[in-house]
Amino acid sequence: MEYYAHISEDGLRRQTVEEHSQRTAEYAAACLRVLGLEKTAYLTGRLHDPGKLTMGYNDYLQSAARGDPVRRGSVVHTFAGVRFLLEEYHGPHPDTFDDITCELMAYAIGAHHGPFDCVDENHRSGFLHRLSSHDSEYHEAVGNMEAHLAPREELDRLFRAACEEMTPVMEKIQTMMEDEAAQPQDLFFYVGLTARLLLSAVVQGDRRDTAEWMSGCPRPQEPENKRALWNACLSRVEKKLEALPAQNDIQKARREISEQCRRFADRPGGVYRLHAPTGAGKTLSSLRYALAHAARWNKSRILFSAPLLTILEQNAAVIREYVGDESLILEHHSNVVRPEEKAEQLDTQELLTEDWSAPIMSTTLAQLLNTLLDGQMASVRRFQALANSVILLDEVQTVPARLLTLFNLSVNFLSRVCGATVILCSATQPCLEQAEHPLLVRKTDMVPYDPKLWDTFRRTTICPTEGMRLEEIPSFALHVLEQANSLLIVCNKKEEAACPYRSLSGCVPNCYHLSASMCMAHRRAVLEALQTSLRDRKSGKTLCVSTQVMEAGVDISFEQVIRLAAGLDSVIQSAGRCNRSGESPHPGEVHLVPCIDEDLSKLSDIQRGKDATESLLAQYARDPGRFQGDLSSREAVEAYYQRLYRELPRGFQDGPVPDRPYSIFSLLSDNNALADDRSEAGGRYFLSQAFRLAGAFFRCTTTRVST
Repeated sequence: MEYYAHISEDGLRRQTVEEHSQRTAEYAAACLRVLGLEKTAYLTGRLHDPGKLTMGYNDYLQSAARGDPVRRGSVVHTFAGVRFLLEEYHGPHPDTFDDITCELMAYAIGAHHGPFDCVDENHRSGFLHRLSSHDSEYHEAVGNMEAHLAPREELDRLFRAACEEMTPVMEKIQTMMEDEAAQPQDLFFYVGLTARLLLSAVVQGDRRDTAEWMSGCPRPQEPENKRALWNACLSRVEKKLEALPAQNDIQKARREISEQCRRFADRPGGVYRLHAPTGAGKTLSSLRYALAHAARWNKSRILFSAPLLTILEQNAAVIREYVGDESLILEHHSNVVRPEEKAEQLDTQELLTEDWSAPIMSTTLAQLLNTLLDGQMASVRRFQALANSVILLDEVQTVPARLLTLFNLSVNFLSRVCGATVILCSATQPCLEQAEHPLLVRKTDMVPYDPKLWDTFRRTTICPTEGMRLEEIPSFALHVLEQANSLLIVCNKKEEAACPYRSLSGCVPNCYHLSASMCMAHRRAVLEALQTSLRDRKSGKTLCVSTQVMEAGVDISFEQVIRLAAGLDSVIQSAGRCNRSGESPHPGEVHLVPCIDEDLSKLSDIQRGKDATESLLAQYARDPGRFQGDLSSREAVEAYYQRLYRELPRGFQDGPVPDRPYSIFSLLSDNNALADDRSEAGGRYFLSQAFRLAGAFFRCTTTRVST
């Protein structure tokens, strides 16, 4: 008798469980081959669907194919593989790496249609539940495994091979734990990410084979050696870079930064900083580095991430222009991708975006964080694509403070276990190595600090002012406009921006308003009109009142800027819109204005940044020489972040969950609030994470980043 994994809607085409499991295993193995986990992923893929080897599942599929009313998921098929592994290969306690390997594979099988909690809010064990449920179906499925999946001897051999593969991974995690800053909970978090990695490979294999069977069109296999591809792209990019002018000081400085990034590409992977001032050409320098590094070390793909859609789209346009082959590049963000995956209805575009299989990916910081932490299967599925990749994080300072632990430890795992090279790009580099759970990175800059080089890009001066009420800002703006032809005002809140705009719209010939609440089309139209006004001085003075949407990623230049007091990183980003191309030989003034009647009680992140900036201003007033007489200097930025991190409440960086005794980090590590002495598992398993619960809370977490 044949057992089926899929039946077409017309009932004419059928795929057996054996065929589907074999192809899923092969695709899953291909995902993790570069990490040495090929056999682990292969065995997990082979065992992901034995629960379909029953008459009940066959009847369910055939009823659905006939159009009979059936409830999706009414026949559970994910429990059988979990139970088989735990009963056959797991001891009474997780005493060895073999036991942990068994749990990792069992979790990946049990979660391949949705994550589950190893210990949930009621202290119940997800593993024990799967050991004691659907007993008759389990025995029927196991009885058919030998004939339809693999002989027992082959499964035993594959399991031994999986344990041997997993041992080096566990040793890498143990090495990370030897760092003096590592904390005991970190170990469980790293092992949890290993479970996500294996799950991701199985989900990718399962979904890919399903899509190919439904469409009847297999996708071409990715070449394992991509050096020829990367070298071809690098050659095109370097020819275009060579053609750029290098006559004035800024052009020469940009070329020098690009050359240093190119030389740095020969270094082995790790976590590095691209710390360069605004306007230094980070996009092209980082693209050149990524292609050269990928070619030198045979990386699987390159991923560019940015916090805002405006930055992302601008950077993506530059990348497409210089790489010259649009088929290699894929953007993934809310403007171009479907919001969720339908497991059995996949199309080519959805497949490319959901598995991130394009050689060059461009995505938002939010989508990257989702890939690392969100519980939706579309997010989990992408995780495997980060292995052996080059990841460039633009404006890394925008990672929300409440997610620093999750971000830092995930980057540690990507670099140390997954073989990824991670580049942190910013003009205001946060000191992530000083966070509560730090980034394990040496202070290695791709472009070493050179005062002469940096001074070339110094086009503004940050000028602190006395505090003002919001209603006083318009008159101050008119005073500034007496000395300038254009002015940008950046506010912290939408209602703050609306107030001076209403007051000034009748006083300035060309007055514009920008806000993140505008749709993208409206925002683009305003920006185009604004750019035209700035170029045509005959039309009169130009004023723009904006929210933080103008802080970064907009290639625009005003003579002066007013920035309501906020975090120093935001202030410096706003300064990047002033005298941007050095139109004036004198530094443009960025007026830092404390708004004394501002209510930031519901915007605690901005309030904390504002407080840290005020502390820095007090230090600066006492000893400006300590900061090179420049509030945007490296010394000022470092002092700002040290103060900011020091004042964060304990545990705040862990992703706190309101009104709960745990954080997202604790749920994804040792889960000590739920996996306590009330847990029914009673220490029987190493994995105790509440993966489903953590994913749901992460999805509800509000962040500063766009999707």
